[in-house]
Amino acid sequence: MTMHLHNTIAGPIKNRPFEAIANRCWVFEYALDEAGISLGYYRNQKSAGNKRLEFCQHPRDNRISLVAYDTISEKHQEQLKVRWGCPYEYVAKQPIRSLLTLDAKAEQYYRDYRYGGGKQLPPEHITKYTIAASWLNVLLKLKDDKAFIKKQLKISLETFWKLVMEVIVADSIDLPASYRNLTEQVRNWKAAAGNDRYDSLIDWRFGNKLSAKIGKTEAGFDADLELKQMAVINKLSRLHMNLDAVQIADMAKKIFEKNGWATISASLVKLRLNENMTTLMPGRQGARAYNNKVAMQVQRERPQYPLHYLTMDGWTVELLYQDGSTYNNRLVMVVVLDVMNNYPVGYAIGERENTDLIRMALRNTLLHIQELTGAMHRPWQLQSDRYGLKSLTPFYNAISHLYTPAAVGNAKSKVVEPYFKYLNKKYCQLQFNWSGFNITAKKGNQPNTEFLDKIKTNFPTKEGVVAQIEAFMQKERAAKVPTYMAQWQLMPADDKVAIPDADALMIHGQLHKELNSITGPGLIATLDGQKMTFDSFEPEFRALQFSTKFKLVYDANDFSQVVAITEDGKQKFLLHNKLKVGMGYKNTTPEQLAYRAQIDAYNKDRKEEILQKYIDEDAIVQQVIANTPLNLDDQDEAALKLMFTYKGQQKEKLQDAKGLKNVQKSIEKTKAKEAKKAGDNWQQMQALYLQEQTNINEYLD
Repeated sequence: MTMHLHNTIAGPIKNRPFEAIANRCWVFEYALDEAGISLGYYRNQKSAGNKRLEFCQHPRDNRISLVAYDTISEKHQEQLKVRWGCPYEYVAKQPIRSLLTLDAKAEQYYRDYRYGGGKQLPPEHITKYTIAASWLNVLLKLKDDKAFIKKQLKISLETFWKLVMEVIVADSIDLPASYRNLTEQVRNWKAAAGNDRYDSLIDWRFGNKLSAKIGKTEAGFDADLELKQMAVINKLSRLHMNLDAVQIADMAKKIFEKNGWATISASLVKLRLNENMTTLMPGRQGARAYNNKVAMQVQRERPQYPLHYLTMDGWTVELLYQDGSTYNNRLVMVVVLDVMNNYPVGYAIGERENTDLIRMALRNTLLHIQELTGAMHRPWQLQSDRYGLKSLTPFYNAISHLYTPAAVGNAKSKVVEPYFKYLNKKYCQLQFNWSGFNITAKKGNQPNTEFLDKIKTNFPTKEGVVAQIEAFMQKERAAKVPTYMAQWQLMPADDKVAIPDADALMIHGQLHKELNSITGPGLIATLDGQKMTFDSFEPEFRALQFSTKFKLVYDANDFSQVVAITEDGKQKFLLHNKLKVGMGYKNTTPEQLAYRAQIDAYNKDRKEEILQKYIDEDAIVQQVIANTPLNLDDQDEAALKLMFTYKGQQKEKLQDAKGLKNVQKSIEKTKAKEAKKAGDNWQQMQALYLQEQTNINEYLD
């Protein structure tokens, strides 16, 4: 019940709820309005001369219209009782209430009161404390003037105090409702002086240490004791068992008693628990609860264009199907949502959420993007929960520029979960096989399970529910695709990044279980019963011929190319299905000729690279040998030096060492011959190269 100062302390007549006039209880419009009863109804009935209802004007102010309580309907009487209590009891206590006069000094004191760095008392507490102070003034005066009670009120002292306590309860006055405690507070009020009286009514929450329950001793408030007691309470409050106030108070009581401290109530613990919950929550409910409920949240803005931010999650669709023996079966749908306008850009339906279903949903995403835009485009950012994170992360990275898993315990980071609630309410709830909201929803919002049990034999099959889901997802897309495509047209061209063929195959394709190696013809594999040869013009791929095996990812509907992934997963290559070239002129097409020329050019480039590698390494070896102190008188060391010598660059030194005639170097001449005589025949080139590097006969001159 909200306490209004003017209703309790000599205020305007019109703001009273009831009054006894000529031994009848009359109701003010204020009481009707507070009880939620239409004032217009009674005013109209009075104007119409309703004979059932009795009206009168207040004897002291004829502008105020009253209606007799015993003439109004039972329904409206009950509404008045709910709001005000029994009207007859209210008017019976009116003489007691009329004794009250406002303590203006108390009201001003509470208005001016400041605590905790300039904080003011809440308005309702100003009113509450003022009323309590005003009543204590009255009771203090009458406690010493018993004759007034007997002569003027014409009641006994016992009846007076009984009525006072009933008023205290009925009007929610912040005073004790027992005679002993109430009279004790009146005595304390008399003993206090000046503002100490007013301070004694202020709750400890508003900086009044005199009223503090924590840190209280016989000598008064003790700050050090408060620190110790609060440490005990907070420790119990933040335990992982998530104890309630009663349990905390019971456990704290034992410690308090052992230390001779005044015990505390569960209500006080509950109050402190709520006040300190921001610091207690990590211990009581964990970091997730703290992050979601207490930690400062980031307000996010939806992206302006498609594919800037996609999020995905799995949902158990609330539609039941039968499989011949059970009737409570449900399917799972993984949805990929473009949060620009909550467009379901991809989805997949299955019996349970797993990595395969997630892959299917993302494949559907890129195929649908291709359907809408004419090409597969890479999303800029993709977010998901952490399900299958280790195995799916490479897949996520192949699809998006940036993959960001949701932080552990941060449910608010995902917008897809509220979307599922929206789908459930907009589409699923309208179906006769709807299973309801999740288990945490209110029971009143759930379907009639008894009726569901009666009609379960009419539930659709699994295929039927798939059709239901497909139907409402297509409706979702149809409703949102105009906005989606309009923003796509406005999207900057640089933001539209097509996915390379290799990455597209990684998304579409399926993994070939066997490992394959490179041979001279290429990488030979049998896919879906067909033996095929794949190759690549990337030198890095061919360089792995003798060191690496490959896993293949292929599209069963298109064998024109595959992705070869090294066994360690660190490299991948896009391979083409090798074109066969005709043996003779007549069965060779221009395309085959061009392909053969491409192979020849590739081989020639690789051979030249190898020759250049030989030359570069020989130059390095020459420097190494020149700086190596070999003993040429030793036959083995002399042979070793001869083995590493090329182009006659060491010949002269060897001849000098052996006492043979000098021979001029011919390095530049040898280089010219090498470049001139390099032909198409690989064996001839190799032989020529080796022959012209070192002429053994010259060593024997």
